[in-house]
Amino acid sequence: MKKLIFTLLVALTVITACEDNDTPANNGKRLPIPFSKIQLSENSPYEVGVPTVTTTQTYSYAQGQLTDFTTVQSYTVQGEQMKIENTTSVAYNEHEAVVTDDSGNVSTYLLNDKGYATQCTRQEVSTIRTYTFSYFISPEGKHYLENITESVNGKVYAFIDMDYSNYQALRVTQKVDTYEQAYTATTPSNNGIANQSEVPCVFFEGLYPLSLHSAALYGKLLGEPFGILIDQVIPDGNTASKEVTKYTYSFDKRNIITSCKEVINSYGTNYIRTVNYVIE
Repeated sequence: MKKLIFTLLVALTVITACEDNDTPANNGKRLPIPFSKIQLSENSPYEVGVPTVTTTQTYSYAQGQLTDFTTVQSYTVQGEQMKIENTTSVAYNEHEAVVTDDSGNVSTYLLNDKGYATQCTRQEVSTIRTYTFSYFISPEGKHYLENITESVNGKVYAFIDMDYSNYQALRVTQKVDTYEQAYTATTPSNNGIANQSEVPCVFFEGLYPLSLHSAALYGKLLGEPFGILIDQVIPDGNTASKEVTKYTYSFDKRNIITSCKEVINSYGTNYIRTVNYVIE
């Protein structure tokens, strides 16, 4: 037990050192976002006869809070440029944030005194989904999302659990309906890269049901981004496939991310995805 406690304290010390460079004490409250824009863009994989689709997500901030984000999908058909655009707005009230998208989905988050969501009701056209959130709180008061649970019609349908006992090997468990999968998300044993860009790991944000909460994730309503950049994700039960997902990053002179390359190797085949960032 003493060894476990010591390991956890060392891990938290490293995380704090990487996150808190020149950052004032937050007293456990949600820190403002130090950017006016975080933009992600990527192209769909090339397929013969299929137009390449460029997807661009732009998160806009004012006074340290997310105000809105847009998703634009653009492609060319017979020489004509096509574009599909969706906008999501964010409104804040006392202990509440309301996220509304162009499809008519309205997500109402209840916020605690620290500014983090504890519950959410997502009203869709024909379905009401409810969520609960819980957090791992570091000794410095930083909140990291520990659990998100989705219920539909009062019945639990999906959840994600994150275990921060070892910051170099986070344990992530996802369950959707009857499907359950666990992963180990690692950071380098030496020379871990501080997440000065304050962006979520693309692996985490793509997991259902977290994938329905991108505005809350990029708005820090669901806790602070993990302080070290994830470099590898390994699913449990990969004996046959040997599946491993690796992440490599590029940075500008500010040490802000400009791109993230994701390479999934499964059954000896690589599947490559590159997400480009513009952060201002």
